Amino acid sequence: MIRTHSLLTPRFALVWVAAALLLGLAIAAALSNDRGNVRADGHVTGAETLVVTPSEADFQPGLRSSPTSVWVYGSGFTPGASVLVLIADQRGVATDIGALSGIDVAANDDGAFGFEWTFGRFSRSGVGGEGMQSVRAVDAGSFDELATAPLALCNLTRNADLEEGADPAEVPGHCSA
Repeated sequence: MIRTHSLLTPRFALVWVAAALLLGLAIAAALSNDRGNVRADGHVTGAETLVVTPSEADFQPGLRSSPTSVWVYGSGFTPGASVLVLIADQRGVATDIGALSGIDVAANDDGAFGFEWTFGRFSRSGVGGEGMQSVRAVDAGSFDELATAPLALCNLTRNADLEEGADPAEVPGHCSA
């Protein structure tokens, strides 16, 4: 009778697989380049804030060019970091409002920035629309979302020229008037 002995038992194979997995994880951690910037929430510094003022703006859809403007401020960003400030149009396409304003948005030495955004052509029919929007600041290199701020785009003059006895147009819930 011939007997054969296996050098690789199921238990020994399991130990080899576990050791290989641990070695792979150790190598991946050692080769990772982003250890200094990794945060659980995906932020670069974790302290970024974005403010849009006023938070409710007169927005009349269909105008060829709107003179209405808001101020966009950011702080807590990595000094010198290039930031894209985005808002979605009616089709859901992200529009860089810094570029619309002719500004390359970058955080100063204190990690802050600010600029005025005039709606201009964003009010054209089929582009921007009345509604509650999120203005988003994203890292220009990685497109990681860093901060958001609400902006209510409301036609505040919709009922300004009502004739006597006419019923006022319904005002959306996100608008004050």
